[in-house]
Amino acid sequence: MLSVSAALLLLSSLQPFHGAALADQAERVNTLLAPRIADAQNQPASTAMQADADDPLLTGLGEFSRLAMRLSLQMEAEDGPEDLRCIYRGMAQDALNHRTTLETATFQAEQLTAYSDIRYLMDHARQIGPIADQPDIEPFTGVAPDCPRGPLR
Repeated sequence: MLSVSAALLLLSSLQPFHGAALADQAERVNTLLAPRIADAQNQPASTAMQADADDPLLTGLGEFSRLAMRLSLQMEAEDGPEDLRCIYRGMAQDALNHRTTLETATFQAEQLTAYSDIRYLMDHARQIGPIADQPDIEPFTGVAPDCPRGPLR
């Protein structure tokens, strides 16, 4: 028999997820970037800042990835636009890739490049995340509908 908390968790996973939450998470991640960008710009040849597992930027990117993948899976379950499903999935994978880059960078210049890429991704997510909340979503053009399915790499 399911416990009450397990049943609530199951019910919450079945409820639609809102793209505005992805946009909100993107804003939180962007807020964390500004001081790091300034530091990296001032000392690009310095050794990269080593982050621990509790680093707010790394955990923020992990949460962003989770939310973006959830939107992708929701688009799939609702038989929504294939290109939008693919875009959210790509955002989820990009966030994980940027996180890895930050964790393995040798110099702050490498991190600065990642910070710039993350800022671009978060700005894009703030615009495209809320599209999932529209009642009738128009398909985009120019995105190949053959993006992968299954777990992220």
